[in-house]
Amino acid sequence: MKKTDELSLEKTLAFAAQCYADKNTNTGVELFLFCKQVAARSEQIAVKLYNDLRPDYITDNLKDNITAIVHCAVLHDALNVSACAFENVAEVTNVQIAAMVAVLSRDFRLVETKRDMEFRGRLSQSPLGAQIVAVARIICTAQSTIGLLDRDGLAAVPRSKKILGQMDGDLLAIHAAGKYYVLRLYTHAARGLLTDISHKIKACRQKAKMEKMVLQNTKTLRESVENARASKPSAPKKREKRYAKKRTIDRDPE
Repeated sequence: MKKTDELSLEKTLAFAAQCYADKNTNTGVELFLFCKQVAARSEQIAVKLYNDLRPDYITDNLKDNITAIVHCAVLHDALNVSACAFENVAEVTNVQIAAMVAVLSRDFRLVETKRDMEFRGRLSQSPLGAQIVAVARIICTAQSTIGLLDRDGLAAVPRSKKILGQMDGDLLAIHAAGKYYVLRLYTHAARGLLTDISHKIKACRQKAKMEKMVLQNTKTLRESVENARASKPSAPKKREKRYAKKRTIDRDPE
């Protein structure tokens, strides 16, 4: 098995770029860019979590664990969106990282309900590293969902509501948060983002409802204004008439 210190982040990024190609996330973000954001967030969580542990509790391969988490985060969606297999990920990285990527991948051969249940069951029993990446992914997805709602408003509500439900269920499967204080803080932050999404969805619906009421209540007024504008003669014709009259008066003495 390839050791962690033999891994190349450049090689992993190149493989990820090939897997993700020009694909986007459900929120419209470029998938390769999104996975790099998840990797950066995962590294941040992992570093803070391990620094918070007692020295006698930290294993000797701490650096290897953080490196594996970063590589896993970069490739966490590779099995979902591309034709690459477990063996391809293991060849680029190692079996440990490929196993974490497999944990974070949904089985799309199943119907959606069973797929989510099976995924969350695996996630709840997964190693700490996989759960760190899962929390980082939820945070990044929530942030991009908020951006989607800000950009598209009511049109993004159906998609955002589905994403919200999926993230809510996935967040409940992060059982390691009960053991590690730092991870618990990040799950609380993720929960706060989900609440923000819920509030934005409600705000978009209220705004659309209010705009509809305004249009309905001002329909008669708008129609009368449009009719008045249509019946009002245009200004250039009035100026032409006045000019013609002036010229006629000037010519009379002659």
